[in-house]
Amino acid sequence: MTDFPSERGVSTVIDVALALLLISASVMIVGYYLATTADESPVDSHGHETTGAGQTHGGESLSAAQMTDVLSESTISVTYSIEDIRDEDEFSEPVITNDNTYSRTDHGSPLGLLADAAVMNYQIDGKSVVAYSDAYEEAVDWSIRENLVGTEQDFYVVAEWEPYADATINGTATAGTRPPANADVSSTSTTVSSGVSPIDDSHFQDYQIDDNESSAVAATVIGKEIVDGFFPPESSQYALEDQGINREQTVYQYQSMAEAVGEFSFRSPDTHPPLTRTEANAQAANRNLLVGQEGGYDVTDADALAAWLASDLEDAFESEFEEIDDNNDETDRDEKQLEAILDETSTDTVTITIQTWNE
Repeated sequence: MTDFPSERGVSTVIDVALALLLISASVMIVGYYLATTADESPVDSHGHETTGAGQTHGGESLSAAQMTDVLSESTISVTYSIEDIRDEDEFSEPVITNDNTYSRTDHGSPLGLLADAAVMNYQIDGKSVVAYSDAYEEAVDWSIRENLVGTEQDFYVVAEWEPYADATINGTATAGTRPPANADVSSTSTTVSSGVSPIDDSHFQDYQIDDNESSAVAATVIGKEIVDGFFPPESSQYALEDQGINREQTVYQYQSMAEAVGEFSFRSPDTHPPLTRTEANAQAANRNLLVGQEGGYDVTDADALAAWLASDLEDAFESEFEEIDDNNDETDRDEKQLEAILDETSTDTVTITIQTWNE
C-alpha cells in the first residue's frame, strides 16, 4: 500500500458499475473454485497436497490453502465512509462539500485490501492514529463475507503489520469469525505487500555507525521508509495543493501521526509552510515528521518519529543488545546491533493467517 486507500476517488456511477462487475467476477471465481475442487484433495498454491494443519476432514469446506488462493485471486469492491474524521481536532472541514465528500470506494483482492486495512489501522503505543480505520476494516470484512455467501465456508483471516519484531507501532485487521474452540481448523499463512519499501544494507551506506548509534541510525532509516510509504511525496504534494477534502484529509493524517508520537507536532497548517497550500512541500513535511523542525538536527538527537522509533527499538531489542554488549567489544557492537535489527525488520510485508473449519 503506497498510500491510504481513502485518498482514492469518491463513488461515482462508474464506480458502482465497476463494483457490480467485480462482485459478479468474484462470485464466479469462488463458485468455479468450489466446483473444481469438490472431488480433489486439498492442494496449496504450488500444487502440493496439504495434510495436518492444512487439511480439514469430513466436509466440503475449503482448506486454508485453497481459501488463500480464492482470497488472492478474486477481486472485490469496498465502499466506506471517512466521516469520523470530522470529530478530530486535527481536521478542518473543507469549504465546499457534497453528498460524496466523505465517501470512498476501493477495489482489489480480499487479501490485498485486508492488508491495507491492517496498515491503515496502525497504532503508536497502543493509540489508534487514523479516525476512520475501523470503518475501512469493517467495510473490507463485510465485502469479503458478502462475496463468499453461498459457499457455506467458515473462515477467519488475520492481517498483521509489524515493521520490526515487537514494535509498538503496528496494525491489525481481521475478517470472518474466530473458530470455535473445538473446531477442526485448517490454517496457513502468507505475506502481502504493505506499500512500505523494504530495508537492506544499502540504506546504511551514507552513515558512519559508531558510539552506540545503531538504534538511532536504524530508526532514521526505518522511519523514512514508513513516512514515505504512508505519504508518497508525489501524491501527497498533489493533495496538499488541492483545495478540497483531499488536502484536509492529508493534513489531518500528517498531524495525527505527529501527535501520536507525542514529542513533536506541526503548527497550524495555516502557518506551517510545508502544509500550507501556497507553500506546500510534501518532501519537507515528510522530513519534519521524521526528524522535527529545521535546525539542530543530528541523527542521535531527533525530536520526531525517528527519536520515538530509536527508543522503541532499544526496548524491542533489549535482550539481544545486552547479549551483544556482553560478547563483543565496542568495535563490533554497533555493527552487530544493526544486524540484529535488520534480521527482524519487515517494513514491506503484512503477514496474513487464514483459518477455515467445518462445524
